[in-house]
Amino acid sequence: MTESLLDCLNISKHYRDGKHQIQVLNTLDLSLNSHELLAVTGSSGSGKSTLLHILGTLDTPSAGQVLFKGRDVHQMKTREQAKFRNQELGFIYQFHHLLAEFSALENVMMPLQIAGMSRGKAKQQALAMIKKVGLADRVEHKPSQLSGGERQRIAIARAIVNNPSLVLADEPTGNLDHENARSIFELLKSLRDQQGTSFVVVTHDQNLANRLDRVVSLQAGKLAHHLQEA
Repeated sequence: MTESLLDCLNISKHYRDGKHQIQVLNTLDLSLNSHELLAVTGSSGSGKSTLLHILGTLDTPSAGQVLFKGRDVHQMKTREQAKFRNQELGFIYQFHHLLAEFSALENVMMPLQIAGMSRGKAKQQALAMIKKVGLADRVEHKPSQLSGGERQRIAIARAIVNNPSLVLADEPTGNLDHENARSIFELLKSLRDQQGTSFVVVTHDQNLANRLDRVVSLQAGKLAHHLQEA
């Protein structure tokens, strides 16, 4: 029996714009299994990024619960949430958000050092992760010395170096050409198989989404339909 890692129960999110209320998510239910690669598709404004931010405790729902391993993450205290993000989550963005003044190795080491790991051990673990994403010969390069695909691989290494249970990816291939995009998605699959990490991947590219385990579509803040496994 497959174990549920994450459960969204009746998630709603709205904002006030003067006298008007803008509904972004509307009583949304969604479950994610352990070791699952889930793609979330939908047009701009459908609520995809808002959903990711709520899953990652970067935003709070107006109503509903997000249960991670059975615990409501939005009932955690601020310090607990920070620990949760550092130890259980990884984040990947369309723009890599690597720190320009640091090398690839130093960027990947950062989450480990924030978690309190010694510099020596963090370096060893980061080097192993960079090797896994195929960039062992780029560890001393700064982001400006890397190609777009290489920068995104380093960003992925940084996201998973803490061996998180879940990685949230917001348009991780949006800035890449078709070949690099395909390579990134194959890398995500490989990391899931090697480490058992679950991924929620927001993407506009239906062809690439269909390469993952399951695809769901958001439309006007609701789960419009489930597509069968690819």
